[in-house]
Amino acid sequence: MTHIRRAVALSTMVALSTVLGWAGLTTLMPVPSALAVSAHATTIASGYSHTCTIHSGKAYCWGSNANGELGNNTTSVSPTTTPVAVYTGGALAGKTLTQIVAGQSFTCALDSVGKAYCWGWNPYGQLGDSSFTQRTAPVAVTTAGALSGKTLTQIGAGNSFACALDSLGKAYCWGYDGEGELGDNSTTNKNAPVAVIANGALNGKTLTQIGTGYEHTCVLDSLGKAYCWGYNSFGQLGNNSTTQSAVPVVVATIGTPISTKTLTEIRAGNWFTCTLDSLGKAYCWGSGANGRLGNNSTAQSLIAVTVTTTGTPISGKTLTQLTAGGSHACALDSAGLAYCWGFNSTGQLGNNSTTQALTAVTVNASGVLSGKTLTQISGGNDYTCALDSANTVYCWGANASGQLGDRTTTQHLVAVLVTSQPPTGVAATPGDTTAAISWTAPEFLNSSTGYTATASPGGAFCTTGGALNCTITGLTDGTTYTITVVTLMTVGTSDPSASTTVVPTGFLTITVPASASLPSAAAGTTTSAFLGTITVTDNRAVAGLTWTATVSTTTFTTGGATTAETISKTSITYWSGTATSTTGTGTFTPGQATAGNKQDLSVSRTAFTLTGGNNVNTAAWNPTLGVNVPAQAIAGTYTATVTHSVT
Repeated sequence: MTHIRRAVALSTMVALSTVLGWAGLTTLMPVPSALAVSAHATTIASGYSHTCTIHSGKAYCWGSNANGELGNNTTSVSPTTTPVAVYTGGALAGKTLTQIVAGQSFTCALDSVGKAYCWGWNPYGQLGDSSFTQRTAPVAVTTAGALSGKTLTQIGAGNSFACALDSLGKAYCWGYDGEGELGDNSTTNKNAPVAVIANGALNGKTLTQIGTGYEHTCVLDSLGKAYCWGYNSFGQLGNNSTTQSAVPVVVATIGTPISTKTLTEIRAGNWFTCTLDSLGKAYCWGSGANGRLGNNSTAQSLIAVTVTTTGTPISGKTLTQLTAGGSHACALDSAGLAYCWGFNSTGQLGNNSTTQALTAVTVNASGVLSGKTLTQISGGNDYTCALDSANTVYCWGANASGQLGDRTTTQHLVAVLVTSQPPTGVAATPGDTTAAISWTAPEFLNSSTGYTATASPGGAFCTTGGALNCTITGLTDGTTYTITVVTLMTVGTSDPSASTTVVPTGFLTITVPASASLPSAAAGTTTSAFLGTITVTDNRAVAGLTWTATVSTTTFTTGGATTAETISKTSITYWSGTATSTTGTGTFTPGQATAGNKQDLSVSRTAFTLTGGNNVNTAAWNPTLGVNVPAQAIAGTYTATVTHSVT
């Protein structure tokens, strides 16, 4: 206690020198439910050797990218085996995508206001942007000319051409036209949309469905009747001939199983076409090679034949959706189960075999599809992909270009999960033998169950069930660790995130006495005393350590803190003295080694420093505080707070 005629209390306060920062955390956003799915709104698209899907209005693609068909502003000779985001700047800035389709090395999509965009290979004008230039990022399909003022409602991609329907039920096409697949009564390639001839077979018709195949196109009208145009050497136009047509022709109904049927969906593959009726039955026509017509035959048919149901898994089933791939077809039933038929050399039928099927077989519903309700299916050239009711993506079949999206190029005879993207924005904050890790959730999550952060070397890790942060423990202070984070899925993990580094360190702390007393002193005299032991402990355990301890004070006051009841900072002195003890290496330097070096505390002063330290170190000193009591000071108990801090 310091007394000025009466006892004066002096307290000291601890100031922690290092404030431990915590990386900002991002709230995990729930994965959006699947967009409204119908036969008219495809949000999964299988192409020749690449696949795309729409999640929450944005597109993601994987597989071959030799011609920019993934739309991420790059090309690659190596397979892209996990989803990448389609570039959302440029033409897609601010757009919400609702449908996506994939052809041979190109992709097209519609947005929520009925505009079309394409990217990838473009030697025939299949991107529809009035050029023949390959694009690695989306470009807008030309809206001058045939599409002026039109709102598109559905889009399809064939081998090297694309077609769309508008809100008035009219059809438009662009790209390769060597077989008349654009339906504009010519065989000249078009790099901007042209109207499909609307007189003749389509006179007065309102079109509701469009299907684009290898080199032919088919549509349905509002009465459930079918029309096709283009290449026809195998009868894929369904008009009981093999003559190609550059304008729409009526699919034959008389004497066929569709004569009294109302057709609801139509899909075109390589030289064949399939359709569903309002009762959930399937019919196909064209090339029957490898059983792609599903009627227990390999013979071609120039008119519709019924996909066999008797003695097959689709007996008694109501089919709700259809797809036509390269040489195979698949369908979903009302319970969300999948069935396929046709060529199966790469496992595209998903029934754990490579044997072609002349009638429908059940897609293996065990493994990743166990308990799943499929809502959408898309056949590629030699593989198939599907969505379930949770918007999870699965694929099976050929995979040489990474089109199954499972981080491999290995074909799969049963469904596999498409891989989630890895987290982004990984940050690490060091602690004492720990590292606090945080990250941002990836945009594309597919059956995600959480995350794992791993430190290398050593492999220490932490796992979360969805939170975007965790702490890795058991690390060694002073060691540099590389941190990566993966997204966990029900089966497998994503690729690792981009890495960050962290060096765990101990803590830099300072301890001081809670209070100290100075002897009583009369006005106009000086008093001093030791404050007590001040100790800095440095557990950071790294090389090249430095720290500086500082000291500051408040004024001494008593009573109402009037002028006569206040001792200013300029009247308070401090000297550290030499260290009473030290541990560790480095140079420990007192701020004021002797009484002759004492300094007033009108400003913050250096109390002690360390330079060139390595690993754990400590220093202690017992400073002396002096007070010059003003002559005008009145009697009372004066107090002040002396603060030590270290950085």
